[in-house]
Amino acid sequence: MRFDIDRVDFDGLDFERFKSEYLEPENPVIIENTKCFDDQILTPEYLKEHYAKEEKRELGWFDADLVDDGAIIVPKLVSDILSDESMSVRESPMRVFMQPGGHVTLPHYDGNSLHGLNVQVRGVKKWIITSPKTPLPTMPFMYAAMVKRNFVYKSDKYDYTEFVTKPGDMLFLPRYWYHEVQSLDPVNMNINWVFTPKIPNLTSPLGQREAEIVRMRRDMPLINKAFFPDEFKKYGGQGKELIDVYAEKVSSSDVMCRLVKEVSGYPNFLMVARDLSARAKEFTKNNFNV
Repeated sequence: MRFDIDRVDFDGLDFERFKSEYLEPENPVIIENTKCFDDQILTPEYLKEHYAKEEKRELGWFDADLVDDGAIIVPKLVSDILSDESMSVRESPMRVFMQPGGHVTLPHYDGNSLHGLNVQVRGVKKWIITSPKTPLPTMPFMYAAMVKRNFVYKSDKYDYTEFVTKPGDMLFLPRYWYHEVQSLDPVNMNINWVFTPKIPNLTSPLGQREAEIVRMRRDMPLINKAFFPDEFKKYGGQGKELIDVYAEKVSSSDVMCRLVKEVSGYPNFLMVARDLSARAKEFTKNNFNV
């Protein structure tokens, strides 16, 4: 079913309302008119000078430490979220994105069970997000969709919505929500604060999958090394403590069933592998390429 995402004004949203209506039930929302940056300072040149650090480079963004320096402003709502006792925050909880117009991401969801607060700084982006309760076909052992560029979202099969974000909009995107993002303006800049809930969410197929994969990676180090490129020992910013919590309700038989399910996806994966590889390379190539 296609649905409409909530839009609320930043000034009328306090932490308690955000927590009860969006954070705890894991519902996406666009918070408008945020005061998170100074666009006179936060230019493409400024981002390249201050955040294009090779040691912080990821596939399509740069990680960054938490800053509140005038160019980037951490409002009280965001600091309340990051300091909430139910959340785990990694050492470098900020991500910085800058892409050219025409850039389109492969539909994916973020690993490490990440929630994200994505602020549009410059440009306009079109988003298509899909509920974890009706997930897209997922690549084996990964967090991206096995779909080609011409994939059509069907309202009788997927719970999804489409919208645009403009400067000053902050999207709360809960964990496991698939997202496909298109950059519409010549220069598109975003800052993103990420954090991980300390307890798993087993109410959706992707939430259950994540818990099973976490235990698989913990108990099968060879599988972890062979199939997963990310650093597992710092999962969610806490590592072992969080890993054990996420794996707690997963049985050994659940892990074996999950392993079989992931491996059985390879025939379908091979049919779209070339297209997926090309899109992944574009994602990396367009990082700060403006």
